[in-house]
Amino acid sequence: MSQILILMGVVLGMLGLERVAIAVATRRPAGREWIRRHRLFHPNSISYLRMPMGLISILLWVGGWHVAGLLWFAGWMISDLTDGTIARACDLQTESGKWLDPLSDKLMYFPPLIYFAWTGGAGHPLHHVWGWVVVLIVLDSVGQASRVFFQKKAANSFGKAKTAFITILLTMAALSQIGHLPFATPHLFSMLTISCVALAFLSLYCKAIPDNWYANSLTLCNFLCGSAAIWQVSTGHPVRAFILVFLGQFFDLFDGRMARKFGSTRYGAVFDDIADGTSFGLAIGYLVADQLEQTPLAWCIGALYFFCVVYRLIRFLKPTVTLPPGIFQGYPSPAGAMLAGASVLMFCNEEKMHFPEIGAILVLAAAFLMISSIPYRHFGQRIWPTLPNGMKLLLFVFVLAMANIGLVDKDYRLAFLCLCMGLNLAYVTFGVDWWKTAPPAPAEPQ
Repeated sequence: MSQILILMGVVLGMLGLERVAIAVATRRPAGREWIRRHRLFHPNSISYLRMPMGLISILLWVGGWHVAGLLWFAGWMISDLTDGTIARACDLQTESGKWLDPLSDKLMYFPPLIYFAWTGGAGHPLHHVWGWVVVLIVLDSVGQASRVFFQKKAANSFGKAKTAFITILLTMAALSQIGHLPFATPHLFSMLTISCVALAFLSLYCKAIPDNWYANSLTLCNFLCGSAAIWQVSTGHPVRAFILVFLGQFFDLFDGRMARKFGSTRYGAVFDDIADGTSFGLAIGYLVADQLEQTPLAWCIGALYFFCVVYRLIRFLKPTVTLPPGIFQGYPSPAGAMLAGASVLMFCNEEKMHFPEIGAILVLAAAFLMISSIPYRHFGQRIWPTLPNGMKLLLFVFVLAMANIGLVDKDYRLAFLCLCMGLNLAYVTFGVDWWKTAPPAPAEPQ
């Protein structure tokens, strides 16, 4: 186990060193000019260099150099961040780079995927999901080929997240062969692989559809997460239901961004409210009532929470006060769902913490905050854009990985719930727009 921890520390250290080094190199004009003069450090050159490195990492692995093969693969996958940063900072973006960079990624991770899935032996964690690996490779190949026909050639956010997720999947697969990973169960590898397939599909889908359908497509994903969560509560899987709502809030985060950037359809805003009401209102209200033992009082609390969400969503379309752009009137419904859901799951747990009264109080507090007029900063407009791109990707991948682990391993579910609770309690305080320059003015009659 100590060897595994050391290797994980080395990989993270490589990532941190690369981020610091490239930031220092591109911060000053002299550094950027030096990179422009040396073609070897151009993004396209790095992409060409990366193409055979996945195969070399497998040759090292087959030759018995397992640690060297893992570190070689990790180092060259980290270089995918390097070429993107250089392209943006040094103004070296090219049309060919839009298809060359994702091609080099696929040539990097296809050999390890194929090796571990087919020749890794029956005991390898990826061997039993070889069918999903086939689907992933086919989707990725079609997505790469689609750049010949579609105008959208650059990698989108789903594609970048997929590449990061596949890197985590293959790193875990290698580490599980070198030593023992306590949470690396076959079920977890199945969920991680399916997540990669879903991200690959969404990446391809976003290349094929018109721009103004981006927002509605993500809204549909949010609605499906909420509907599936209701089914999971009714079949006795409350934590799975909560994680589905957790995933739904990411689709909700990005559908607004897509609508603002690319526009939406005529009834996009109404459809978004229906999806939010399903995921953050109905599903969580049902979860609250279920975890509070479905007593009459529990159903009342769940129904009250649901109606507060509905009121919050209606007021979002027709606000009662005028606020600056990027400021919410009241606590956002996705955050309220996370706070309410995590509360009842944490404090209605008979094995760990059984304090249903605390859970009910926190649910009511979340409901009150949503219908209040406290100004909260919009996470997608005011907080998320201020984060560096690398941090955004790492945060996105981290929470998705935690969600996957929480789905398959009961021992880590409490940690996942504590993470959600802590983040939302922090937002309760630090998300408030304390620095507003003037009190909200009454809105004009609609």
